[in-house]
Amino acid sequence: MLYGANTYIRLMEESDVQHKVDWFNDEEVRKTLNVDFPISVVGTKKWLQAVSANNTRCDFIICSAEDNMPIGYVGLVNIDYKNSKAESYLGVGNKTYWGKGHASEARRLILDYAFDHLALNKIYSYVWTENEKMKHINQKVGFQIEGTIRKDVYYNGIYRDKHIMGILRNEYKK
Repeated sequence: MLYGANTYIRLMEESDVQHKVDWFNDEEVRKTLNVDFPISVVGTKKWLQAVSANNTRCDFIICSAEDNMPIGYVGLVNIDYKNSKAESYLGVGNKTYWGKGHASEARRLILDYAFDHLALNKIYSYVWTENEKMKHINQKVGFQIEGTIRKDVYYNGIYRDKHIMGILRNEYKK
């Protein structure tokens, strides 16, 4: 487990599957994601078993330190040790905890893990161009917008643009 002042992250376990299914199937949360819907408990359990053996990713659950409640998810995927980089994802699925600083703290915890434990040089993240909250969270810890991928994903009847945001180890402000 990795601890912050109000938040900690821990590896995802099978007992977290129902939380993830509930979050991903919530219409308001779903707007920020790029996954097929709906997702099921059975499918998510199979996914977790498959990815838990994959050494190119780490999937964590974000928990509130105050009440140990699972509130979201954060992780690294496409870990590329040769080029010393990885893609990061993040979401707070429990809307009761939105706007309380847990996402920013979880973002810092995953960056600490990536830069200090895995010794990576770069972390990048894809963010929908209209997702101002996620852009703000990323910029708050030092991410920069490196570019825009135009009309990249067809979702809910429209083509959506996304930014690629990145941060280098020597830019990271602890």
